[in-house]
Amino acid sequence: MDLEVRHLRFVAAIEAAGSVTKAAASLGVSQPALTAQVRRIERAVGGTLFDRGRHGARPTPLGDVLLPHVRDVLGALEELDRAVRHFRNRAGSRTLRLAVRQTPLAARLGDVVGEVCPDDVVDLAVVDRQATVLAALADGTVDLALHVDFPGREPVLPAGIERTVVGPEPMFVMLATDHPLAGRDEVELAELAGSTWLLAVNGDDEFDRHLADQCELAGIGPIAVRAYEPLVISQLLRRGDPVAVPAQALDTGLPLIGTVLSLRGAPVRVRHVLLWSKDGPIDAATAGRVRDGLAAAYRSMVGPRGRVPGWWDRNPGWLGSPEPAPTPAPAPTPDAAPEPAPDPPVAADRRASSPAAGPARAGHPPVPYAPGAYSATIRGGVVPHSGWRSSHA
Repeated sequence: MDLEVRHLRFVAAIEAAGSVTKAAASLGVSQPALTAQVRRIERAVGGTLFDRGRHGARPTPLGDVLLPHVRDVLGALEELDRAVRHFRNRAGSRTLRLAVRQTPLAARLGDVVGEVCPDDVVDLAVVDRQATVLAALADGTVDLALHVDFPGREPVLPAGIERTVVGPEPMFVMLATDHPLAGRDEVELAELAGSTWLLAVNGDDEFDRHLADQCELAGIGPIAVRAYEPLVISQLLRRGDPVAVPAQALDTGLPLIGTVLSLRGAPVRVRHVLLWSKDGPIDAATAGRVRDGLAAAYRSMVGPRGRVPGWWDRNPGWLGSPEPAPTPAPAPTPDAAPEPAPDPPVAADRRASSPAAGPARAGHPPVPYAPGAYSATIRGGVVPHSGWRSSHA
C-alpha cells in the first residue's frame, strides 16, 4: 500500500463533507479530479472506501477500518507541525522525548506535557512493548513514558527508573447484539465460559496473560484467544458467533458493532502509569503534574466516550470517577484541650494504594497489584511503529 498524505486528506475531506462534490469544493479541486484520486486510493487499499449515491458518500466497512487510522495520522502530522513551529519560535528549546502505548489516554499526553512544560518541544513515539520502553528509559532514549501494567504482572523497574500511577481503568466486554447475555447491564466473567476471546491485532502479550489469569480465577479454565483485524471481528460479531471481545472503557473509534457490558467486580483491568528516569530532565514534581493533568483529561472524556454510561459514577476510586468531596474538619469543642499535631504520614507506595487495586465491591474483592511478580527482560531500544496495535478494542 503506497498512500501519500494528500490521499489521506482527500479521504478525510469526503468523510467530513458527506459527499465527493462538497469535498471537492472544500479542497479547491474539481469533482472529476477528486473522483479519479479516490479511485487511485481504492486501488491502493484493495477495495471501495465509500458507497456513493443520492444520499451522498458513506463509508463502507473497509472505509470504517481505514478512517480511524487516517484521523490518527493527520492528527499526528498536525501535532508534528505544531512542534516544529514551536521549536523554530524558541531557539534552544529542550526536546522532551515521550513514549506511549496506544490508548485513548495516550492521545492526550502531548497536550498535557505541553501545558506542564510550555517552553519545551514534545517528541512523541509509540512503543507497545513494556520491556522495550523500560530499556529506552534506562538508556536515555526516552525521557517520559505513559504505559500500562496489569494486576499481578507489575514489572520490576531497572535501577534509576521511577513510577507514578495515573489510575486504574476497567475493561468491559463486547458481545454480539443477539448474544443471550446482551440484554444485561453487567455479567460475571464466569458466565462467558465457552466463549472464544477475540483481540484486535496486538503488540504485546501482557494483556493476553492477564485475561487468561482472570479467567482461571473465575473458574473458566484455559480459554481460547484469537487475534484478528477489527473488520474480521466485526463480521464475527454480526454473525452472532459465541465470541467475547475485550473492550476499552472509552470508545477507541474502531468500527466494531456489538453490545458492551461491564464485568461485575471489574476483574479485567488495566493500570496507567508514568515512568521516567531520575537522571533525565523529568523530576518527580513534573511527573506529578503530568499525572494530575492526565487524570483530569480522562475524566473529561468519560462523558462523551464512556462505553457504559454512569459506570464511573457508580464505582468510585477508578480513573475517571468523580473526585471525592473533601471531608470537613470537625468543629473544635470549646473547653477541650487542643490535640497535638499528628506525625507526618509515611509516604505510601502508590502501587499499593486502593485506587491502583480498584474499588472493593461486596463479594468481589479487588485483585491487588503484586510488586515484583515478575521481572521484565530488558533489551533493545525504541522501535519504529506504524498503525494501530492494541490488545483490545
